[in-house]
Amino acid sequence: MKHKQALLTVLITFLLTGCFFSQENTIKKEIENASYCQQKSDCEVIQSQCPFGCYLAVNKNESQRIKNLIDNFDSDCTYGCTELNDYDCVENKCRLIIEQPQEKQAKTLHLMAIESLRNNKYLGDDFEIEEQLGNGSNYKQYIVSYQSEGLKIYGLLTVPTGQRPKNGFPAIIFIHGYISPQEYSTTGSYPTYQARLARSGFVTFKPDLRGHGNSEGEPVSAHYSEKYIVDTLYAISYLKNYKDVDPNRIGFWGHSNGGEIGLRIVVVSPDIKAASFWAGVVGSYKDMLETYNEKIRFLKNATSTELVRENKLPSKNPEFWNKLDPYTYLNDINAPIQLHHGTADSSVPAELSIRLKEELDKQNKKVEYYEYIGDDHNISKNVNIAFERTIDFYKKNL
Repeated sequence: MKHKQALLTVLITFLLTGCFFSQENTIKKEIENASYCQQKSDCEVIQSQCPFGCYLAVNKNESQRIKNLIDNFDSDCTYGCTELNDYDCVENKCRLIIEQPQEKQAKTLHLMAIESLRNNKYLGDDFEIEEQLGNGSNYKQYIVSYQSEGLKIYGLLTVPTGQRPKNGFPAIIFIHGYISPQEYSTTGSYPTYQARLARSGFVTFKPDLRGHGNSEGEPVSAHYSEKYIVDTLYAISYLKNYKDVDPNRIGFWGHSNGGEIGLRIVVVSPDIKAASFWAGVVGSYKDMLETYNEKIRFLKNATSTELVRENKLPSKNPEFWNKLDPYTYLNDINAPIQLHHGTADSSVPAELSIRLKEELDKQNKKVEYYEYIGDDHNISKNVNIAFERTIDFYKKNL
């Protein structure tokens, strides 16, 4: 008798479940059949419930009928609904367009936007030693390579020959300014500048940004592309992994465009503990594209560039440019900043470094500014004292 009752219970449950699923499937077919359209205006979005979705897009002539079917369905599940972005008529079917918040944000952010750069991961590995060069006075030299977005990027790595500290040597990521890619070379560009830092007990690494030297990829504009920033962020990750480097004591040195890259690096990466910018292109976008544009000959064509044509000048579209501008994020800088500029610099006006100093002061950030009266873009008349100040700055902060 008990077996018969158990069998009857199973049979009733099966029939009820079958009816439940039969009803569910029937409604799903009705929904699909009701989603016909010729254009978007034929469609209407209605509220739904599990298991049919949070929303449904159906022909507006069918919407009330479908809503009645769903309302009369006894649901035993719930949804956590995501944001509905839009709907459309796709291949004669009404379809929803739903995006996760992160996906929606990612689509609205330009690749140069600071938040976009922060959201990406820049994983480092071990440098590939391509060639060992002759030693400097107290340091070894290597041509090495690393990966950036699948590209092989070369660079010059120097390592002190002295006793390695317990946690490794402090290190400097060294970013060159503009040099014609056809003229640039790994060992022939900035050799004395990098050597000054190398002789002072730092590991130094000067990446040949994409399209320079033997590095793969196409050269880009540092002013209108994020690619050199990306190459630098990957270089920092590889430098942190290097066996002789203390990953908690990494500084940044940048000249001219290298300073422009560096200002973005210090608002994106917490790995930089001190940064020195020489004759840096370090104004805000409004400074560079409008206020001081007449003094920056390599940016005088700004209004003809694709980025400006599409988004207008900063004063006309501040919402867009503020997302790209490191000045919007100066309060996030934790590294002390050092600025050097010659007053006779005919390439980059000293006003840009002065502006950055003023804005960092307003944010109560640690900043030093050194001005060299009558000196040029390379600070060639005062290079010795500029390097003394730079090396002291790194030794104090790294």
